[in-house]
Amino acid sequence: MSQQFTEEELKLTVSKLRKELLAFKQSENASKIELSELNQIFQTVADGVVVIDKDFNVIRVNDTFTVLSGFNERECIGRKCYDIFPGALCHTPGCPMVRISCCAERVEYEVDKQRRNLSRIPCIVTATPLRGQNGELIGIVEDFKDISRLKRIQADLQQSFEKFRKSMGGIIQAISLTIEKRDPHTAGHQRRVAKLSRAIATDMGFSWDRTEGIRMAAAIHDLGKIHVPAAILARPGRLSEAELAIIKIHPQIAYDILKGIEFSWPIAQTILQHHERMDGSGYPFGLFAEDILEEARILAVADVVEAMSSHRPYREACGIDKALEEISKGKGVLYDPKVVDVCMNLFLKKKFKLE
Repeated sequence: MSQQFTEEELKLTVSKLRKELLAFKQSENASKIELSELNQIFQTVADGVVVIDKDFNVIRVNDTFTVLSGFNERECIGRKCYDIFPGALCHTPGCPMVRISCCAERVEYEVDKQRRNLSRIPCIVTATPLRGQNGELIGIVEDFKDISRLKRIQADLQQSFEKFRKSMGGIIQAISLTIEKRDPHTAGHQRRVAKLSRAIATDMGFSWDRTEGIRMAAAIHDLGKIHVPAAILARPGRLSEAELAIIKIHPQIAYDILKGIEFSWPIAQTILQHHERMDGSGYPFGLFAEDILEEARILAVADVVEAMSSHRPYREACGIDKALEEISKGKGVLYDPKVVDVCMNLFLKKKFKLE
C-alpha cells in the first residue's frame, strides 16, 4: 500500500516538474524573443548609443555609434570611451559620467566629437544613469545625435540672411540718398540720426539685430518728405500753419510706402511714430508713453538732437549743448527718460560725435 502511494506521489511530482520545466522553457523563449526585439530596437535607433560602466569602459554600442565614431563594435567593447569618441568635456568636471556620479539625473549638451579619422562631427549628447537592481549606479547610457546636417542648414540660412541684409542695406542707402538729393539742405541728417540711434540702442543693451533695425529705420525716417513740395522744405523763415500741416503728414506717407515691405524689423511703424511724444502731444496719432514703440522713442530723441545741432534754411544751428538742453527739459514729458539718459551719457561722458 505504501509502495503504491509512493509511486503515485512520484508520478505527481514528475508531472509537476514537467509542467514547471515547460513553463520555464516558454518563459525562456519569451525572454529570448523580447531580448531579440530589444536588441533590434537598440541596433536600429537613428542616434548613436553607447553604454559605459563607472570606469569609463565601453560595454555596448549600437550600429549607428560605430558609423559615427568610425570604430567597429569589436574595437569599441572594453576600451575607454574617451579613446573611442573624445570631445571637449573628456577629463573635465563637465564629463557626463562625473556629473551623473554627482547625482545629476540627465545631462544634455552640444559638442564636437572626434572620429577615428580625426574629423569632427557636431552632436547633441544626452546622458542618463544606468542603475542595477538595487538602484546603485553602474554606469551611464549616452545618446549621440548627429547634427551636422542641421549645422549646414543653419550656415546656409545665415548666409542667405547676410545676403538679404546686405541687399536691404543697399536699398535703404539708395532711398536715403534719394531723399537727400531732393532736400540737399538736410544732406547727412538721416545718416547722423542713424549713427546716434544705433549708439543709443547699443548702450541700452539691444541685440545687434534689433539695433540694426533701428539704424535702418533712422536712415530713411524722412522718406515721407518726398510728398512735401521742395519749396516748403527749402523755405527760409517760419512756415505757415498750412505748410506745417503738409510737413506733419510725412510719417504717414513713409508708412504707406513701406508697410507692404516685409522687413525683419518694425521699420514702417518706427518711422510712423518717430514724431509721437510721451505726453500725447506728438503726431500723427497723439500716442502716449508705452503705446509708442521703443524704437520710435529712440529715433525721436536722436532726430531732435541732430536737427537742433545742424543748420536749417529757416534757422542757424543751435549746437549740441542746446540740443541736449532741449531733451533734458523734455525728459519724461516729451521724451523717454531712459533714452534721454543714455543719449546724454553718450555726449557728456563718452564724448560721442555726430560727425
